[in-house]
Amino acid sequence: MYIYAEYLIMENVIINYIILYVTKKITRTETSKSRLLIAALIGSVYTLVMFFPSLNFMTKFTVKVAISVLIIIFAFNPEKFSNFIRLLSTFYVTAFVFAGATFALFYVMNTNFSVYNGVFYIKDFPIRFLILGITLSFILIKYVFKYLQIKLGKTDVLTNVIINLNNKQANIVALVDTGNSLKEPISQRPVIIVEFFAIKDLLPEKVQNLFLENEDLDLDEITDIMIESVDEIKLRVIPFKAIGTENGILLGFKPDEILIMNEATERKIEEEIVVGIYNNKLSNDNKYKGLLNPEILY
Repeated sequence: MYIYAEYLIMENVIINYIILYVTKKITRTETSKSRLLIAALIGSVYTLVMFFPSLNFMTKFTVKVAISVLIIIFAFNPEKFSNFIRLLSTFYVTAFVFAGATFALFYVMNTNFSVYNGVFYIKDFPIRFLILGITLSFILIKYVFKYLQIKLGKTDVLTNVIINLNNKQANIVALVDTGNSLKEPISQRPVIIVEFFAIKDLLPEKVQNLFLENEDLDLDEITDIMIESVDEIKLRVIPFKAIGTENGILLGFKPDEILIMNEATERKIEEEIVVGIYNNKLSNDNKYKGLLNPEILY
């Protein structure tokens, strides 16, 4: 049996990169493509140790864990131990789901396997199985993680949120609300719902007056304000449904930066997150001023 090292490395680099990329997306961790590629290459080169009997000690469980740790450090360079654990656990879960889904496809399709030094190999590796495995894994990971975070999430978790816009800052307490699945319709990014008076000073005067003078927003007025304030703030229209409200509208905006701080993590978010402005109270006892979509934390 002949195994070409360059093909083995190339296939493993692709697979490792995909797993790391999915880990990046799930955890919403900022990193560069070059770091992911280097980490994927490290994991790929490690697979070659099985062909060298003198390096048999490197196939032990402790060494494999150490290599995983090295991969995570190279790929993401986590600054906090809690972030490192979150990245490592997500990396393992993603790898297991990917391997399980792909192996299941091979089994169902009755693909021929061969074994070398206790490792499974597939004869005439069909690229379509890799593509199907990636697709199936992504679907499983996306919906299973979403289901678990909704089922296991605590509705009474409060977190500090700092919203930055045009060199101004608002510091609020937000409730991590598993019932808040609101997304901006164009970008499909999650929405943080915040009371108007909690972020009033961030907004241009014309936008402030719109909320001060109108309890219920009119679409025509919103359109006018969006045009007049285009140079000061990136406004968004967010439709929503709630009990007693079939066709509700929130006016939102894209902040320059959001910082989320709690006991478990401190994350700076610069991607397309939308802040929806709610012209009423969210909490009767004023314990919180915002509702945080749990997707933002993962």
